[in-house]
Amino acid sequence: MTQLVVEGVSAHFAVRGSGDKTLFLIHGAGGNSLHWMETEPPPGWRLVAPDLPGHGKSEGSAMKDITDYARWVGAAIKEFGGCDLLAGHSMGGAITMTVALQQPELLRGIILVGTGAKLGVSDIILDLCRGGAVAKVEDLLAKVAYGPVPGWEQIKEWYSIFGSATPQAYLRDFSACNHFDIRTKLKEIRLPTLIVCGKADRLTPFKYSEYLAEHLEDARLEGIPDAGHMVMLEQPEHFNRILADFCAQY
Repeated sequence: MTQLVVEGVSAHFAVRGSGDKTLFLIHGAGGNSLHWMETEPPPGWRLVAPDLPGHGKSEGSAMKDITDYARWVGAAIKEFGGCDLLAGHSMGGAITMTVALQQPELLRGIILVGTGAKLGVSDIILDLCRGGAVAKVEDLLAKVAYGPVPGWEQIKEWYSIFGSATPQAYLRDFSACNHFDIRTKLKEIRLPTLIVCGKADRLTPFKYSEYLAEHLEDARLEGIPDAGHMVMLEQPEHFNRILADFCAQY
């Protein structure tokens, strides 16, 4: 574990592996680095998973816009001396694509997990967030985050990851997602891209990933059967094999 100050924020980074190549892993809305607790470093790779500002063990406040998160992630990459690949799940995928658009020189490739070029959020979720009803948001999302039918262990896992999120973090994250739309800019992303999605994803359906694959310049799509939105936690062995195969190209 590492604590670094990035743009004035004391931030927590979970670090695994000791290879000479680095893969940054960006979590989704309301989450933290535990999103990636089942992700194994491929041979020769170091995994670096930050808690975004206002999340997990990081200080500061959640940000209001995906571009702000992307700027912060770019600064974090520089603090670590650079990275080879940047991966993001859900909102983290939006951040990853925005870094690829704004600072492509920092990266050699990107990995998009359960995300989309547009991330609309239900008015029900947004209204609950505005009212500070975090427990209701967590209960609602826990029912649809896993697929096809979440078991008790997965439900407990969900609350262990998301239980620390503040009302402000939920509201800012979901509002940022709701305003995210880069469909007209996808062709500007020219980095090699791996896209991974659970075929039973109910939050960012597989068709979102198919759209990305069709419109990105250099993309490979991998669908994982019987997995929902938390694909890297639901099917970690399958996910890790796909990840290692992509990383082996670098």
